[in-house]
Amino acid sequence: MNQFFGRTFWTALGVSALLYALALVAYGSSLSVALLLTLALGTAILSYVRLERGLFLVFIELFSNPHGALITSELDGFSVSLRMALFAGVMVGWFIGWTTKRHRLNLTDGRARPFVLLGLAVTLGFVVGLIQREAVTVFRDGNAYLYLLYLLPILSVSWNARLRGELLQLLASGALWVSGLSLALLYVFTHFSPDVLLPTYAFFRDSRVAEITNLGGVYRVFIQSQVFTIIFGLVLLSFSVFARNRRGLVLLSSLPIATALLALSRSFWIGIAVSLACMTVLLWQQLRPKVRHLLHVAGSSLSAVLLSIVLIALVVLFPLPAQDLTGYDLALALKERTANEDDVAVRSRWQLLAPMVESVLHSPLTGQGFGASVTFITDDPRVREIRPDGTWTTSSMEWGWLELWLKMGILGPAAFLYAAYELLKRLRGYQWTDQAWLFTALMSSLVFVFVTHFFSPYLNHPIGLGFLLFLVPFLPAKKPAEAVAGVTLAPSLSKAAVPALTSERG
Repeated sequence: MNQFFGRTFWTALGVSALLYALALVAYGSSLSVALLLTLALGTAILSYVRLERGLFLVFIELFSNPHGALITSELDGFSVSLRMALFAGVMVGWFIGWTTKRHRLNLTDGRARPFVLLGLAVTLGFVVGLIQREAVTVFRDGNAYLYLLYLLPILSVSWNARLRGELLQLLASGALWVSGLSLALLYVFTHFSPDVLLPTYAFFRDSRVAEITNLGGVYRVFIQSQVFTIIFGLVLLSFSVFARNRRGLVLLSSLPIATALLALSRSFWIGIAVSLACMTVLLWQQLRPKVRHLLHVAGSSLSAVLLSIVLIALVVLFPLPAQDLTGYDLALALKERTANEDDVAVRSRWQLLAPMVESVLHSPLTGQGFGASVTFITDDPRVREIRPDGTWTTSSMEWGWLELWLKMGILGPAAFLYAAYELLKRLRGYQWTDQAWLFTALMSSLVFVFVTHFFSPYLNHPIGLGFLLFLVPFLPAKKPAEAVAGVTLAPSLSKAAVPALTSERG
């Protein structure tokens, strides 16, 4: 358990709380500009002095805050966000350090290779977009891909085993922060009066942190950063298969499961199902476990699921302040979300599919560039209020892989698949070592993100792009065949260990 809960974990948790506290201050005052400038300057100094700490701050913000808009301000008609301020700070600090030779960029060890095609695809999307439409429209649609520039400072850090372990602690911190926030919002919205709910809803809506939907007294709490909570759950599951003592892990694993249930996201559930299938195959190949071990793992997993349901029920049915909900209301909300085939969002997504395919086939090789839009007819009542005929034009589309194809041509989806192939090929250096759990966890997590992207776009967002970048420090600096040299193997379950990432094996 020390893998995930060291000093870095608690520091990251405190930083997340501080960022949200500053967001509350900025939301109720005119201090947003001053706060953004201060954070940008502080991040630049931190990144110059200790580049890895500046990047740590970037990952803390990404894991705990989906859209990076906790603090925003308008400057000359342009909206500047917390995420932009941190980006500017890190890149300025890194650039000054690079020009003064304090930071050394390493482009020769192969870790940049997964992103070469992706960089070309993004460039194509910008070029084609600028040829066809205004620069402002193109930038607003494609600016998320600038997040990939963090690859430069990431490749300028010597990621030893200790720093990799700290990255896992950052993931744990962000995952548990989002999980706790999800449960806290569920408690507030199921227990308090409109006097409390209205300002709470306004803050989380305006900062684009959470989508809170009333399902008849029970609330759906969806935070896009719950992706990282689920990823952490996959890490815990893989870790627990190799661990001998699973008691603490069962309790900890219940939080990601509860979060996945609270999100009520069918895209999440499909991604989780496929990633678990992938993990099962990998674990079977690596361990060939005996029936007794399978039963222990299955029992622990079932206990975590049951505990997560109990946790949600305790939050919702807690008697203070008094409320009228019952366990039946919880079950009904879940049933309607999973079984309602006439859901407006589902119908709207399917109504978008045919027009998207038609738009893709209009220019399948080069795409239509960033800023491209699709017009379709939807039954969404919110659209019908604005346009009675249901005609709607959007540049943000639910079918993630088709959107990549539409805006970057066939090179878009091909580049992401190639990036995944290269990342996994290098991560395989862990597969037959005593850190095989890490390879299994990261591969299953990558599968989860890529499958979820079919129905809810993440790879065109800092969340998905940031996760790809998060994997880079874990890549062996040598070729995969050389990376395992000198590493103790774990050929059987009885001898397999779960070492701390503070060993120099990485």
